[in-house]
Amino acid sequence: MPLLLIVLLLFLVPWVGIIVLVMFGVFALLAVTLGFAANSFVWLFAGPTQLFRILFNHRVRKNHAIEHATVHILEDRFGRMNIEGMAEEGGFSLRGLRDRDVVAMAARSALERLKRGESSLAIHPRCGTTLVVLNTLASVLFLSLLALTGSFSLLTVIVSLLLAHAAAPLASRFAQKYVTTDSRVDGMEILSVEMRGEKVALSGFSFIVPGSLFVRTRFSGDPLLAEVVD
Repeated sequence: MPLLLIVLLLFLVPWVGIIVLVMFGVFALLAVTLGFAANSFVWLFAGPTQLFRILFNHRVRKNHAIEHATVHILEDRFGRMNIEGMAEEGGFSLRGLRDRDVVAMAARSALERLKRGESSLAIHPRCGTTLVVLNTLASVLFLSLLALTGSFSLLTVIVSLLLAHAAAPLASRFAQKYVTTDSRVDGMEILSVEMRGEKVALSGFSFIVPGSLFVRTRFSGDPLLAEVVD
C-alpha cells in the first residue's frame, strides 16, 4: 500500500512524491541497519550456544556424522536432492524421502564407510551449521567494524555480509569437523528406518501425514530392546 501511494503521488504531485520516496528510502535503510545491528547482538550469543550444545553431546555428533554420510551416498546415486536432516540422540531424521529400503541401504553403507576411515563423508556443504556460522560471523564482523570505524551505516552491514559469506564455507567445515560431528563411529549400528508422521490441520480437521524417515541407531553398550510381535 505505501508503495502504491508513492507511485500515485509521483504521477499526480511529482515533488511531493519525490519527497515521500526519499523519506521512505531513508526509513527503509535505517530499519535494515538497526535490524541487522539488533540481530547481531542476538547471534553473538545464540550462535555459539547452539554449537556448544552439540559439542558436549557425543551421541548427537556421531549421528550427525552418519546423517551427512548418508546424504552424500544418496546424492552420489541420485544427484543433488532436497533433503532436510536432523540428528538426535537416538538416530537422525531425513525429510524429503519416502523409500525406507533405499535410506536403510544408504545409512548402512555410510556407517561402514565412516568406520573404514572416510571421515570426509561427515562434512556436508549444505549443513545447517553453515547458516549458524554465517550469521555468527556476520554478527562478529559487523560489531568489530562498528567498534573500529565508529561507522553505523548500511555499508558496514554490506561489508560484514560479504566477508561472512566468503569465510562461511571454510569456517563451517571447521565447525562441523571439530564441533558438530564425530566420525568415530566404531561400535555403532543401524537398527531400523521408520516413517514418522506429522499432524496437519485443514478446515478444522487434523490428519496424520507422512513426514520424515527416522534412522534409528544403537551405540555400543546400549541395552537391546525386545521386539513385541502381535
